[in-house]
Amino acid sequence: MKKFLIIAVLILSACTKQATETVNFLELQDTTSKGVKVEAEIKPRPETEIRTALNIEVPFFTQAPHSNWDYPWQEACEEASILNVANIFKGMNLNKDTFNTELLRLVEWEKIYFGSYEHTSISQTAEMIKIQYNLRTEIHENPSFDDIKTIISNGHLIVAPFAGKLLYNPNFKNGGPNYHMIVIKGYDTEKMQIITNDVGTRMGSNYTYDWSVIENALHDWSNPDITDGAKKIIEVFPS
Repeated sequence: MKKFLIIAVLILSACTKQATETVNFLELQDTTSKGVKVEAEIKPRPETEIRTALNIEVPFFTQAPHSNWDYPWQEACEEASILNVANIFKGMNLNKDTFNTELLRLVEWEKIYFGSYEHTSISQTAEMIKIQYNLRTEIHENPSFDDIKTIISNGHLIVAPFAGKLLYNPNFKNGGPNYHMIVIKGYDTEKMQIITNDVGTRMGSNYTYDWSVIENALHDWSNPDITDGAKKIIEVFPS
């Protein structure tokens, strides 16, 4: 009987490792060393376990929480992505109403601080995260799949900009926005997929993209050709 139980536990463990683990970011923080600065070259912290697949729990809200896609919500992917992150890292406990109110507050702040809100670059977005929510950020250029895995495994989240039409999301209208921003919160190494909160669609909770699509579509704001934009991401650290 004892031998049977040991075999059963081993089989269960093997099955668990093959599935994508969904965890709270606090669980990951408990397994990493503290106070290690992430430099431009992203490296795993000494005690960080890089799992085969991982997905951080992040409550999902679209950029149009009440399904009104008129302006300013139509252009509020940056604000919504920031709020998806701040909501969990700052313990804001937002609901649809309070999320919408906070999103509109960010829009008004951007109009004053940046002069507009429609197309916020990655550096402006990082600045907004720091000023509005006092969260530490690091901008990384040309991230690899392994870089994404390291960041997520450290319990951090990613805000990333895209040439929206190159994401080929079937839920987007008219092929998607020219410029788009989403939250990256997980990955699956075996499938080479990235798990996101894509705020541009009500179907965006835990939405998966192939890494090849993410890598190709990743572009910071650039006008007139969005594909001229640099490939950058924002790593956001928990409070």
